Amino acid sequence: MNELFQNIRYAWRSLRNAPLFTMTVILTLAVGVGLNTAIFTMVDSVLLRPLGYHDANRIVALGTLKLQSGHLNPRIGGADYRDLQQVQGLESVSYYYLYGKSGISVAGQAYYLPIGGVSPTFPKVMGVVPVAGTTFREDDDAADKAMVSESFALDHFGSAQNALGQTIKAARAYTIVGVLPAGFSFPRQSEVWLEELIQPEVQNRTAYNQWAVGKRREGVSQKQLDAELDGLSHRLQLTYPEEKTNALVARSLQESIVGNLRPTLRLLMGSVGIVLLIVCANVTHLQLVRSTRMRRAISVRAALGATRKDLLIRAMTESLLLAIAGGVGALAVAAFGLRALTHMAPPDTPRLADIHLNRDVFLFSLAVSVVLMLLTSILPVWRSWRLDPATVLRADSERTSESRRSVRLRDGLIVAEVAFTLALSVTAVTLTRQLMQDAQQELGFQPQHLLMVDTHQVSNDAYPGLSSEGQETPQLLAERQAWRLRRMARLDALLTSVRKTPGVEAAAAIDGAPMGAGSPDVGYAIRGRTVFAPGVTLPYADVHTVTPEIFATMGVPILRGRNLTDADNFGAAKVLVINQALADEQFPHADPIGQQIMCGLDSKGEWWTIVGVVGNVRHDNPGTPAGTAFYIPLAQHPARASDIQLIARTKIDPAIMTRQLSTSIQNNFPDVAATASTLKENIGESQRTDRFRSTLLASFAAVSLLLAAVGMYGVTAYSVAQRRFEFALRFALGAQREQLAGMVLLHAAAVAALGILTGVIGSIALMRVVSANVGKLPNADASSFVIAAALVFVLAIAATVIPSQRAASTELMQALRAE
Repeated sequence: MNELFQNIRYAWRSLRNAPLFTMTVILTLAVGVGLNTAIFTMVDSVLLRPLGYHDANRIVALGTLKLQSGHLNPRIGGADYRDLQQVQGLESVSYYYLYGKSGISVAGQAYYLPIGGVSPTFPKVMGVVPVAGTTFREDDDAADKAMVSESFALDHFGSAQNALGQTIKAARAYTIVGVLPAGFSFPRQSEVWLEELIQPEVQNRTAYNQWAVGKRREGVSQKQLDAELDGLSHRLQLTYPEEKTNALVARSLQESIVGNLRPTLRLLMGSVGIVLLIVCANVTHLQLVRSTRMRRAISVRAALGATRKDLLIRAMTESLLLAIAGGVGALAVAAFGLRALTHMAPPDTPRLADIHLNRDVFLFSLAVSVVLMLLTSILPVWRSWRLDPATVLRADSERTSESRRSVRLRDGLIVAEVAFTLALSVTAVTLTRQLMQDAQQELGFQPQHLLMVDTHQVSNDAYPGLSSEGQETPQLLAERQAWRLRRMARLDALLTSVRKTPGVEAAAAIDGAPMGAGSPDVGYAIRGRTVFAPGVTLPYADVHTVTPEIFATMGVPILRGRNLTDADNFGAAKVLVINQALADEQFPHADPIGQQIMCGLDSKGEWWTIVGVVGNVRHDNPGTPAGTAFYIPLAQHPARASDIQLIARTKIDPAIMTRQLSTSIQNNFPDVAATASTLKENIGESQRTDRFRSTLLASFAAVSLLLAAVGMYGVTAYSVAQRRFEFALRFALGAQREQLAGMVLLHAAAVAALGILTGVIGSIALMRVVSANVGKLPNADASSFVIAAALVFVLAIAATVIPSQRAASTELMQALRAE
């Protein structure tokens, strides 16, 4: 123990006497390991840690695999739910509807928040226990109960107990029977869970309207469950023609939640791993320099009887002290990095609230620092073992030139740093340029002075569903028509109010506004070509229900035919407008005007006549090309009138109008939940994932550039210090100072150029990895390589300017006195 303390004191004193070396190593470790710790924390919290549900490892998400395309539909058909209930490997099954953000009325005031519609078995499958009240009863067919989150109960009723028995309204009135604990928000950050039953009209095998989760029985493996589902799918394919191209599948709930984020996190982990390799190269170089400068001291200790074991223990003790200090600094960097990560991450990032430093992260940071320092100290220790103490002590250590092997070793480390840095820089430049190009794409509409208002009408006036026998009676049809008229009348009143708001130039309604809420994609048939029939593969297109003013309001051009009009109402002939992409795909050599389409929205099988063609609109984000789409009059299909987006064109800055419109709607239409945003804001949000990825890679590239510059400076400065007598002698023999500086710069340029050439290969490999994980990324063109290479080369040369000036300013007498 006494020897241990002695080694620690010696190591501490030695490091204290070399403050520049000590601080450089600690800071390098802190940055490199800290960035890795931050990304590892995100990976650990999102991908590795199990979900915080009871028996979460047994909960599976059920979906439908399209056998022909390999596409996984996360939803199931209404009739599939009944079949899944008979699967022996599942202890229980539940379905749910993803309402997303929708309207809820509390005490007469509507609020816009995340809502989920779930079956009575949902709490059992998820294993959630309420903090107050109870959950849904499986034998209750009333579907008039609700559960709320603890935060919702506190915000609206003061406490969880006070919330019990209270009434909230959505499509109908619901009584709160339970309050779920803080931290539970499945699905999709829900704050309210409404009890729902599958309506008879969607209990068919072509209506994929609900999601489903199940819990495997204890002792049943995932492989056994997969085999049972394969058998069920085969039986369904033989029995029902419409099922012959489908298969029911199950995957872990955690994978279904975070699986889409896995490629991005894998990319970030690999990129920050490259930064760690650069850190390794830098620290190794620093260790080599230090061991070279201390070789006389090491030789003295060896001459006085120190064994190789003693020298190793002293070196390892220094490394451990540096590792501990670097690890502590890394935690500080990681904490700052995590705050930045969670702030930049898209708000819909799964498990974002679970990302925080923990014990495992602390151990990871310390372990990486220790392993890195031990690895980087192996080479210097090995070189010190090879020293002959007598030779070193006889030689003039300050004047002895380094061997070519030592020079090549240090230059090799710099080449590796430059190569890694170039690979990251090319990737960052390519992603950034792609993001800039996406932002400059033609959107198909004019976003300036446009704002969007998400609205949801809240009332007890539920849509009349089919009878338990699934029959459409004349009375039911009349009730539905009356319901539609009431909904449309309320929307018309809302639109009229918005249009009268000072500063509003025009307003219209659309289901699935650009850069906002998604729109359903439905299969469609073209009269004379295809029909809706079991087993028939149909083309799909996005469908938007709109009011006639939408194209003029958004600035979408009518390319052919006519616009929709107010005459296209509920009792008129069914008409629709298609976009140019659909016209090019289905009618490349024919006039689409007058052609007829039957779409999946119409259960009665009516044909809709194409009356116009409009320009393509990018709905998802600026980087995603416009897909095929058609627009139908809201008056002819008013089922979406109660849950729709309003688009308003303003005469003034729309950001000023958002709060004004929201307040106006809240005051004049208390039964309408609304939230407003500008189209430019929505465009920015649609690119947030790409921007998040690009920003992080650019940050890693910037850190790697800084580390490479530090490494280049350190190598060049040390080389100049070792050769100062040579430089002084050259100057005394007539060499010009510019020549001496040029020698140093030329050598640095050669090393940097070799690193850049090596990095080109790494860049190509990394770009392939990025494309495989990110998708839709073009190969890096020559300009990306030129920009990145120029940046790396200029920075490398800039890092050697000061050492080259020192070489040029060396005086012979000063060098002789130093010798």
